[in-house]
Amino acid sequence: MKIKMINLLKHRTFIFCLCFTTLFCGTVFSQSAENIPSEIEGEIFQQLIEKGEYRTQYFKESGRDFILYPNTELGSLLKETWTEKKEPVFVAESLFLIEKPAGSDLEGFDTELISQIMRSVSSMEGIEYYSNSEKKMKTLYFQSYTVDNLKDKNRITDKVEGSADNLSIYAFQEDSSFGDNYYQIDYRQRENEVSMVIRLVEPLKYGLITAVKANNLVFNIDVLDKGDYLVMYIGAKVRFPAISFLENKLNKSFGSRITALHDWFESNYISAKEAELK
Repeated sequence: MKIKMINLLKHRTFIFCLCFTTLFCGTVFSQSAENIPSEIEGEIFQQLIEKGEYRTQYFKESGRDFILYPNTELGSLLKETWTEKKEPVFVAESLFLIEKPAGSDLEGFDTELISQIMRSVSSMEGIEYYSNSEKKMKTLYFQSYTVDNLKDKNRITDKVEGSADNLSIYAFQEDSSFGDNYYQIDYRQRENEVSMVIRLVEPLKYGLITAVKANNLVFNIDVLDKGDYLVMYIGAKVRFPAISFLENKLNKSFGSRITALHDWFESNYISAKEAELK
């Protein structure tokens, strides 16, 4: 009798837990479904909730364009950043969901902090990426900093004061695979959103070979603050020559660089937020 009573209690406890879990999960799913942001397509946002990211990548597929960018004023402008007549051969996009640390003020926006991080070119120095060829993490940029102009190329401090809207800067990066490179970075900023367009302005070399010509590499980054979380968009378009070994290397490399850019931003953002909360 005692054993039957214990088994009955266990059964009832299991049923209660099962019902509670089902009700709780259903509530969470219902809330997420009701709170799908208008800036992101619903099905994609559900995958962001489940996996934290959503990616597309195309190689040598004519007519491919950016489609994942947030449906905002700044997001839509990113579609027009490819200026060359010939199509890119590599097109990749990624969306990431970044949760704010527990204890954060969810009523306001972190636009100022986001803007400062995105302009902190020097903070990219030493970031790592996964090398597909060597199957290990490697340093991506040995050096990274802002320069005054493309003629003198003198190092200057990062321009992080004030708003980033309509700011245009030049940056130098010593790339572990492609050596010294110079970029133009254009920023825009709104109440809860900051975007940056990174454009190669001098040829990117791989040994003696010109791997990518000027203006044939564009990275677009957009960070949208939704209060209790951020949506980070990264898009890349690149055109490089049809040389077999070079195609294989670059096709894998630029996908890894998108991950590295996300990791760079998220790491700096979370660290800064956690420091605020102490």
